[in-house]
Amino acid sequence: MVYESSYESGRRPFLPDVDRGLWSQPTQFIYAGLCIAFKFDMFSISWYFLDEASSLIYILPVHLICLALYIIPLMVIQAFLGQFSSSGFISFFRLTPLFKGIGYLSLALNLIILTYYSVFATIPLAYFFASMHPTLPWGCEGFKKWAHVLTSEEEKTNLCQMRFPNITDDDNITDSYADFINHHIPSAMYFKTFFSNQELFVSSDTDFFMSWQLIICDLLVWSFIALFYYKCRSIEKFGVCLRYAMWIMVSLLVLFLIRFSFLDGTGHVFSKMFSINPREFVNGILASPMYTLTSFGPGWGLFITLSSFNKFNADIVKSSWMISLGQLFIMVGLTALSVFSEAHFGHITEGNYYTAVDHHWLLFLSTGSAMANMTAANFWSMLFYFMLFLSSLVLMILQLYSILTSVFDEFVSLRDRKFQVGLGLIVTLCFVSLYFTSNDGVVYFTALTSDASITQTILNLLLILIVCWIYGRERLQRDIEFMTQQKFSTWKVNVLRFGAPLALLLILLIFLMVSFYEHLLSTWVIKMFAVIFIGLPWIFVPGYAVFCIWQTTGTIKTRLKRCCRPTDWYPVVAEDRQRYEEAMGNLDITHQLNEITEEVM
Repeated sequence: MVYESSYESGRRPFLPDVDRGLWSQPTQFIYAGLCIAFKFDMFSISWYFLDEASSLIYILPVHLICLALYIIPLMVIQAFLGQFSSSGFISFFRLTPLFKGIGYLSLALNLIILTYYSVFATIPLAYFFASMHPTLPWGCEGFKKWAHVLTSEEEKTNLCQMRFPNITDDDNITDSYADFINHHIPSAMYFKTFFSNQELFVSSDTDFFMSWQLIICDLLVWSFIALFYYKCRSIEKFGVCLRYAMWIMVSLLVLFLIRFSFLDGTGHVFSKMFSINPREFVNGILASPMYTLTSFGPGWGLFITLSSFNKFNADIVKSSWMISLGQLFIMVGLTALSVFSEAHFGHITEGNYYTAVDHHWLLFLSTGSAMANMTAANFWSMLFYFMLFLSSLVLMILQLYSILTSVFDEFVSLRDRKFQVGLGLIVTLCFVSLYFTSNDGVVYFTALTSDASITQTILNLLLILIVCWIYGRERLQRDIEFMTQQKFSTWKVNVLRFGAPLALLLILLIFLMVSFYEHLLSTWVIKMFAVIFIGLPWIFVPGYAVFCIWQTTGTIKTRLKRCCRPTDWYPVVAEDRQRYEEAMGNLDITHQLNEITEEVM
């Protein structure tokens, strides 16, 4: 097989970045992949389906099926694309230049996600500082200091006023009604104090308000990111930091799983492990595919870029299995923390605690009250919110490095100004993210999450089409076997070709439903974000394809063939490239594809 060169196609040649670096150890790629699992935006919309504690039990077997059906195959394919090409989520499309517009679409998607994802670091940081008070603000003693700002209903229906002693016969509320009234969670109600006690997470006309506490925390988050980028720009140092951060996060997660399992009411979770509830089983089936996007991080192409730092012959199949199983443990662990907290609140309120905000932001807002009565509550609270903050910060840095690496791989002229470009991007993202410190931003950004999930799913479907059908099964197997020096069976590719698209179509339908509901409640600003950064970039995909076809020579059929054929697709290291040329039986892989037999006009 002879590959067409960029010179013969009329396109700009790919010039590898010799300064991009490699992971110093193969395990650093695994640590980076495990860090992706701390992806909290799925928790902000998964409450649609996880409305029962025992739904957690049904996620595990369904997720294992998803691992075999498409997560592992898709993970292997993405790792192959990054590792073989040694380039990010834009430049690897020299595999099929016609679809390179997808890379630029991914860039826009990743930027908007990184902008609103700062919410998941900002809020834990604000609660971390609040936990330093001598008395926790959401503990019953601290609650008294600001309870006067609540509405009469909230003042009567919270965990610190469970039996409503202020309700009398004059209130015209019967005992039977009081037994079923919703109890509010003080730590979730405390979040309203950031916004002058305006109503949140409900459909109501409220004034636009920005929280000064969240603004300060947001600026601190981006300052940490800028400082880290200044100190650890090399991927080797970054890999070392990821290893320590990963062990800290996993150790804290295990610690809190043990501690939360002793909360009152959590025995209910364990007692229902072996019970079968058809409704909860269906919820588990619907929720698990949503969580599968956690395997690839926020945005699209992060896993491709991370794998591009591997050495050329790294075992991507083994690494993918280790990452996916580790991610499954982390995902189940984070979900279990929410389930334990939910079971605890259900126990102490006899099942009457539910409100939209309490359940919607259970892991970030409501869980604080679950720790309020623990011994050394301040210590546990600070440790818990530090875990959430560190997890989100690490994932934001990973996403930022992925974006910058892909940009520098594609745009050669920017490589001499890497620090200036990176710092400028951080400042810009920080400025835009300030919107998400407002009452509208922290509530309605979930509409962007669902929109981004739709885009991610479609991009995964297109990736399967490009790699498994256009590039072809035989070429794919040949390249993977050459790179890893291991047999890659045909049935593994066929699972991705036929099984994965069906599962991804199911996920797409779920996210379409969620997105429709979210946008019914969102503001015009959120809709504008969705159109500019998620909707409009789709125009660039067919537009770039037309440009690519117009740029080549020959008949329309010949141009289309050339644009779908690999261009400069070979290992970037000279030694590996030479072996690849010899393996392909051709000493000059810069010639055009021999399948193109028409004369060039």
